[in-house]
Amino acid sequence: MVLFLALAYIFAVILDLAAAAGGAPFLAVWGVARMWSVAGAASLALLLRGEPVRASLRRWLSVSGRAVKLYLVTPLVVYAALGVYVALAYPVGVFDMGVAVGVIEKSLEQVMPPGEATRLAPLVAYAQIALAYVAAVTVNALAALGEELGWRGYLYEKLGAAPTLRNIVLIGVAWGLWHVSATLLLGYSYPAERVAGSVLYVAMCVAFTYPHLVAVSTARSVLPAASLHGAINALWPLTAVASPLPESSRELYAGMGVLGFAAWAVISLAVYVVAERR
Repeated sequence: MVLFLALAYIFAVILDLAAAAGGAPFLAVWGVARMWSVAGAASLALLLRGEPVRASLRRWLSVSGRAVKLYLVTPLVVYAALGVYVALAYPVGVFDMGVAVGVIEKSLEQVMPPGEATRLAPLVAYAQIALAYVAAVTVNALAALGEELGWRGYLYEKLGAAPTLRNIVLIGVAWGLWHVSATLLLGYSYPAERVAGSVLYVAMCVAFTYPHLVAVSTARSVLPAASLHGAINALWPLTAVASPLPESSRELYAGMGVLGFAAWAVISLAVYVVAERR
């Protein structure tokens, strides 16, 4: 386990340093390369420990009717989390869909007359919310699978493959710390609050973790975790785009801050209740 974590963090820092030095051209492939470096770390750890790589990958990528069903269903958890987040954030002025519509309108004005941009912007904004599901189960899941093979495949299995509080914290913290170099060096998710953001990212990853573990334990496959992770990457950025707060306050209090953590805590509790009744 320690070997895997060391490799994952080393690979991440190398890629982050390369991205910081290489700029925009490298950033185009940086995200996917970074996510799949976790699968590389897991595979190399298996190899160095003399454990079967192919057999482990087949086990983590097991395909069954239940796995496929959960693969298609788990992205809906993120929509539920977004609903909880809006219920918490809208009354206190942290979420405003009109802000997101305005961002899209400005973008559309670059390619069409202002009047048409104004008319189409709301449609595009809400269509993107629906289309996030398509991204979640296709390209985003494929990218996220690289991480899931490591965090919810290798690491979860080494910890006993049970969604206990201990495993939620250990995996969530390990996952969150893996993002720290990207935040500090590149401003990933927290360009204005890099130090505080590094702490918040760890907290958010802990909050994200329980539904991932339940999905893997239920399906006996990391595939549903990949589509869930893909849905977070596709849909959750809306919480930042639709916030009227200044950048620094948005990072601390919006979807990747205090209110985002609260929303995912509620969702994790709901998943726990459902899982306990099964």
